[in-house]
Amino acid sequence: MTVGHEMQRSWDLLLAVLLLLTILGSLFNIGATLLYTQSASILSTGTITYDPPISVAIDTSKVAGLNNLSLGFMLDFDWKTWRNSYVLRTLAQDANFKLVRLFDYRRNDPALMPVEYWNETTKTGTFNWTNVDTLVQGIFEIGAEPLICLGRTRNDSSISNYIPSGMAFNPETLLPYPESYAAYATEWVKHFKAIGRPVRFYEIFNEPHVYFGWSANYTKLGFFKDVWNVVARAMRAINRNILISFDFITAKRVLDYWIQNGDDVDYIDSHKYDANAVPGYDDDEILRRAETLRFEEDYIFYGFKMAREKWFGARGKLLPVMISESNLNAAYENGTDPRIQQVIGAVRTALVLRKAVLNDVSYHVYYRFSSSVQDSPLGCYGFGMVNSDNNQPWYPYYVQQLIGSNLGIGCRIISTTSSSEDIRPLAWINMGKLSVLLICRIDQSREVCLQGVSGRFNLFRIDGSVSFLTPRVQTGFFDSAKPLIVNGYTVVLLQAQV
Repeated sequence: MTVGHEMQRSWDLLLAVLLLLTILGSLFNIGATLLYTQSASILSTGTITYDPPISVAIDTSKVAGLNNLSLGFMLDFDWKTWRNSYVLRTLAQDANFKLVRLFDYRRNDPALMPVEYWNETTKTGTFNWTNVDTLVQGIFEIGAEPLICLGRTRNDSSISNYIPSGMAFNPETLLPYPESYAAYATEWVKHFKAIGRPVRFYEIFNEPHVYFGWSANYTKLGFFKDVWNVVARAMRAINRNILISFDFITAKRVLDYWIQNGDDVDYIDSHKYDANAVPGYDDDEILRRAETLRFEEDYIFYGFKMAREKWFGARGKLLPVMISESNLNAAYENGTDPRIQQVIGAVRTALVLRKAVLNDVSYHVYYRFSSSVQDSPLGCYGFGMVNSDNNQPWYPYYVQQLIGSNLGIGCRIISTTSSSEDIRPLAWINMGKLSVLLICRIDQSREVCLQGVSGRFNLFRIDGSVSFLTPRVQTGFFDSAKPLIVNGYTVVLLQAQV
């Protein structure tokens, strides 16, 4: 073969390689274009920018309102574990929880019901307050106060499981006799008054809709009202400073009826679960309901603001609002919703708390503080925000710890807007420190640019990059002159001195 032929062959080979590179380059450009249209473009430097960037504008000179929200949690079957655990009590204190809700009717081991036996004839009982007193003492020691929920209504004779042993119930109404239950309830008020414990909050009967129905059967609602009025009057006769309500007062038929027939309630009270079945709603619907359910009017319930306005118009009292039970999903029969402990559970919690701040809610009570993995069906972890098997918090605890330990009563809420519904912001000033809460409510990466602020912020991040089995708050610094990249469901708190 001649030298000329060799040169020609090398030239042909070079042209073939160049052609192949051109084809591959075209395919790469097509792929890059597709990627760009979805959310990002790959630049020649290898960096990624997110399209479109989301602008969060913060105007520290404009106060949108004052915070009135305090956080709380429920102790149900886990009350004894919490009471006896220094670690769990410290976790509660670190998050600055201010309200702890308790049931009186857990009579099985461990026993919280203080009545050992009730004499229906004399309307007196034998009381042992040891468990109640040690638990209430632990609650006050962490800087919180208790909310005592007395009793629960049922539609059959199982009501006997939720009232003191020995107490009778009316077979016609399936409720305890008013004077008898009032005598029992007043013993709680008398006891705390005698030992000098300032226990203020009470509920008379948990979830009464189980008795009178979601549509509020007026006959049963009347029976319920008759008992409630007698009990509330007796309790207030002992201590005028206590606050009493029940958790279904925002239902339209109930509130309208109560305004006409019931004694005063002292706060607007409601439960808030964003689903009632597993698998139930998809993520998008769960997060939509996190921001709307009970906050906005629907065909059964008034929204919180409307309920307050109706009560104020009729009774002349502007009542505080309490969400006395709250979680992502109420279902439990076949296991709880696994999303409760996952990062979407953190996002849901953050969205609810943000909405509560903006709607002047006074208390949000998370159901519940802890649960055991060992006692839960495979793949489920109960309702808890803390794993009681190892005292390890799950994501929702860390959200409440970030907010509860930084957002105090009376903090100035700063005017803050977002250019996209994908990012929900909330900003406030507390003791000269600006806090900016950013919630990414979509499971896709987004670029966030802050407007109206400058300088370096301390950064606290909760996202799915850390396993929910061993979650933690990621910490660092953020330069506000640069964009913040969030990778899917995320809760971020930024802080700087102002």
